This record gives sequence, C-alpha cells and structure tokens, in this order.
Amino acid sequence: MRVAVIGGGMAGLSCALALSRRGADAVVFEAEAQPGGKVKSRSEDGWLSEDGPHFLSRPLDALLEATQLSAEVVRPSGPATRFVHLRGRVLRAPSLRLLFSAGIPRALLEPLLARPPREDTSLREFLVARFGRRAGSLAATLLAAGVYAGDPAQLSAREAFPGLSRTRSILLGALRRRGPGLWSLRRGLGTLAEATAAKLDLRLGAEVKKLAPAGREWDVYVDAKPERFEAAVLAVPSAAAAVLAGEFAPRLVAALRAFSSAPVTVVHLGFRENGLPRGFGMLDADGTLHGIGTLFPSSMLPGRAPEGHALLTAICGGAQHPERAALSDAGLVAAVCGDLQKTLGIRRDPNYLRIVRHPLAIPQYSPGHGARVSAARELLRGLPPVELAGAAYDGVSVPDVVRSGTAAAERLF
Repeated sequence: MRVAVIGGGMAGLSCALALSRRGADAVVFEAEAQPGGKVKSRSEDGWLSEDGPHFLSRPLDALLEATQLSAEVVRPSGPATRFVHLRGRVLRAPSLRLLFSAGIPRALLEPLLARPPREDTSLREFLVARFGRRAGSLAATLLAAGVYAGDPAQLSAREAFPGLSRTRSILLGALRRRGPGLWSLRRGLGTLAEATAAKLDLRLGAEVKKLAPAGREWDVYVDAKPERFEAAVLAVPSAAAAVLAGEFAPRLVAALRAFSSAPVTVVHLGFRENGLPRGFGMLDADGTLHGIGTLFPSSMLPGRAPEGHALLTAICGGAQHPERAALSDAGLVAAVCGDLQKTLGIRRDPNYLRIVRHPLAIPQYSPGHGARVSAARELLRGLPPVELAGAAYDGVSVPDVVRSGTAAAERLF
C-alpha cells in the first residue's frame, strides 16, 4: 500500500512510522521546513526553549525505543512548587490561604455527594456540582487553563477530561493515583519529532495544494503534476483538512469546520537568576494576566538556560482572551513583563527573548465533541481509503496525538 500522510506533526509522523512497520510505503508531506508541528525545540546561546509542550505526563515507551531516545529522558528536579494567581495574590498550591479561598470544607464532601454525570455537561458545571461553587469554579478554571488554554464553561467534562467522569470520587482518585510523573528529553521534546522523522520518507516544504479522488485512489498535488497513492491520511489541523476536503466532500468540510481551536502565543524570557522564583510555574485563576500560565523550565530541567540565568515561559491568549495572543511582539513583551513585575517582583528587562505564535494552538473539546468526531469519520465512508488523525479528534496531549496517528494507520489495514 502506498499512503500519502499529509502533515508532519506528531500525528502524521507516528502514523507513517506505524504504516512503515506494516510494510506500507508511506510518504509524509509537510509544508514547513521542520517536522513536528508544535513539538519543536530551539537551542541557541545556551538557551533551550520549546515551541509547544515542555513536559509529557504519560509514557511513550514504544516510540522512545524505536527512536533510541530512552536514555535521553529527564524528569523534573528541584522544588516542584506551583503557584496560583488568585484575587490579585500569588499563592502556593497547596497552602492554607489557597485552600481557604477555594472553599475546601465543601470540597471535602465530594466523595459523599459525587454522582456520575447524566449527560455531557461543561467542565465548570460538572466540577461545581462535585465540589461546590467556589472550589469547583477554581478547579475548573485551573484545569481548563493548564490543559486547553480554554474556557471551563465551554469545555466538555466528559470529552475534554474523560478520566473525571469515569471516577466515582475525583478527590479519592487523586489521592490514590500514582502515575509515572512528568518527563521531557535532554535536548528538548523536538528531538522526538526529529528522530521519528529521520526514519521516514519525509518531504519538507511540500504543501499539499489539492487532494482529489482518482477512482479508488488519490491524487496528491504539491505542484501541477499529481502523485498517485492508494490511501491518504489527513494529519493536519481540522481547518486545513477542511480546505483539502473542499475538492471532494462538501459535507465533510462542514463537519470539520465544527471543530474550533484556541490561539496561543508563547513568550520565552531569560533573566539573570538572582531572586527569581523556583518551582514548576504559575497559573492565573483571575483571567487578569496576559499569561494564562507561566512555566519555570530552567528551575525544573537541566540545560534550559546558561549558567547563572533562568528561563521563564508565558503562555498567552487562549479561548477566553484570544486578543492577547494577537498583540504585537513589543506589546506582548511589555504586557508579560508588567505582569511578572506585579506578581513575582521581577523588575528587570529580559536578556533573552523568543516569541512563538500558534494561531490554531489547542483544539477545544466542547460538549458533543465525540459525536462530531464520529460524524466526521462516518463521512469518510464511500471515499477512497482516507483517515483523520491529530489533536482535533482523539486528545490534545502528545501521547494522545501519537496514539491517534497510530490508530489511523491500523484502520487503513
């Protein structure tokens, strides 16, 4: 089987690797000059920064083994202190002040009052029913911000956080849970994409302009002359997939346009280390800061900043404040530095700066998401063999995206 995999992010790369292992001839078309999509890393002058995620929370043992990167795994070290910006104050999480602000006495009744959801409700509605108004609203805000840069009133509890609705008691489940913990790679998570891509037939700078059925096969147009394939995988964002589907499946176009994504701009700032906070990072529960969250990568991982310096990374924009992601570079840096001065007391100018913009950063799983995914995939029936893969459908974390690409390959067989 000769398969065109359109999109060289982690979904497309994982799909092509799985296809190759099954004996297929998979060709990956990637419009950009580098593979990986949002999973890219940059090393310059002693600074190591990420375009997208900094840590992964679930293992990818098979992929690490296939790419010979198992020895490169690093785990957070140093104090893992987390901070929450709430009602204008920066509080440690957990701390008595934060617990008091969160209405923790009502939240402790959750194991007695917990009921499975009767329908697909919003994350905020679900957690308020479980923990009470104050604790539930705060938990929903922090979860939505930390995972989706999203609006807790618009995210689906069942689809965005499937583990929550399957747990009889969220509180007791959290106390019992002992996961593998967070991890990254010594030279950045982008090395995972690069090492996977090195094993594949990958064409960079190859934007697919048109995908057209040719009997029971596909013609792929990068330029005027098409290339013929027996199957295709759309491993690009849903908006880009909708554009390609416009040539042959108008109903599929409408289904794909029903998916939405939040814009995010990543602002990396380097400072001299004197007096800077140490820990994991800070989430904004107020919605008043330009950074939904601010990570402290060099406090947790080796090699992220030169000796005597620290790297801070602000995640700006999101579903509730997309206009913040669209600020000019100068406006964004001024706003983030102002927030850091107000919250963390950082009064100096950065001596390292890098800005990465993602106009369609994180898909937003609103109520009914699963039904929309099923409807879109049902519309693939009757076409030459074709599959959808990526963060828009099967989960937004890197392990979810890898699983989505691998599952698409299996469905083709």
